[in-house]
Amino acid sequence: MTSRRALIGLLLLLACGQYAGPQPNATYFWQVKTSTVEFGACSDATDFRMGIDPLPVSDNTFVIYKVSADGKKAVSQSCTRLDTSTCADSDGGVVFDVAGRELTFVESSKTPVGTTGCSLQQTQTWTLTDATRAMTLDIANVLTLVDSQPGCDQVEKDLKARSPNGLGVEGCVITSKLTGELK
Repeated sequence: MTSRRALIGLLLLLACGQYAGPQPNATYFWQVKTSTVEFGACSDATDFRMGIDPLPVSDNTFVIYKVSADGKKAVSQSCTRLDTSTCADSDGGVVFDVAGRELTFVESSKTPVGTTGCSLQQTQTWTLTDATRAMTLDIANVLTLVDSQPGCDQVEKDLKARSPNGLGVEGCVITSKLTGELK
């Protein structure tokens, strides 16, 4: 009996003070401090990379979310101040799945490429890691060409031909990387 109590006491001590991640019903305000963009195996054609810059960051750039009552989801928030009473669900529709310290969100979209019958499909995966007082947010965009094989083959061939590195869009991954601190 005494050894069981000692084991339970030890387990309680080990559990105390260990942050397991976002807590149910809590709202988190992360002030974004840095923003960079990284290209994987992607075309370096000027017209392809034009406008793909790090996300803009100012003193007022925040990632804000409210965790659900069951702790399994977190909904992005729009707030007028760093005060939960001024917050509402954001129009962006970002709803994270929460698993411990990691929050993930995935969405896909397609855009037609001219009149080729081909579409550019973008699958975006957001992965936010909560490190107690600091966070990282990686937004990975995986690009593929879909819908019309002949049209897509031509789009890829044309892009490779005007890319100094000889790469196209198929399998390209563009990742925005943000870091921040808890406010």
